[in-house]
Amino acid sequence: MADDLADRKKETLEAWFVARGPAWCGAVTSYCADMWDAYHRAAQAHLPNAIPVVDRFHVMKNLNHAISQTRRKVQKRLDEATHTHLKGIRWLLVRNRIDLTDEQRQQLDQMLTYSPELKTCYELKERFREIFNTQFAYDEAKAKLDDWMAQAIATGFSAMKTFVNTLRNWKESVLNYFLNRLNNGFAEGVNTKIKLILRRAFGFRKFESLRLHILVAFEPKSQPAISELSR
Repeated sequence: MADDLADRKKETLEAWFVARGPAWCGAVTSYCADMWDAYHRAAQAHLPNAIPVVDRFHVMKNLNHAISQTRRKVQKRLDEATHTHLKGIRWLLVRNRIDLTDEQRQQLDQMLTYSPELKTCYELKERFREIFNTQFAYDEAKAKLDDWMAQAIATGFSAMKTFVNTLRNWKESVLNYFLNRLNNGFAEGVNTKIKLILRRAFGFRKFESLRLHILVAFEPKSQPAISELSR
């Protein structure tokens, strides 16, 4: 069941669960969310049989943030000539290597020869992504992740240490991804479409009007559309 809630408050989500009823909540076997504790606490309180999964893409977003923080710190220490050689590395560094063109890969590899520290961070980032792209069983994934965290800590970079600490706090829910491969990819696509609806409408004065437009946008084509919507 899909729906759009008025805000991200824990109480709003809890009220939605209550409205669904205990039978519906008890039938949910898994849920996926980002690393916002309030949502997980609400879900765990109302979905007694559900396996919690932390969305892999939000974990990756946190890692890219750590990489960016490390990059800024490293670049501040570099001499002017080396800094010039690394100009433009920001987006190349955090993008997935598979999404880069051959020219961009060559450019990035050349840039990384000027900074062993950034090269190490980049390789760690790609190795982390590869763990989640490989069909590991839960125990294999756990061993790979433990090894990766040890390597990240060994870099000595404070931002990487902070990321590893976050990963440890959410480790079980992160690893649950390898039980069912559940992620928020579809939900993120929905969010993107909602942003387009908002942009096209130049905003809405009432949440219920926005919600109706969203329901129409995602209504199956085989069903009759809602004919009238008011802002």
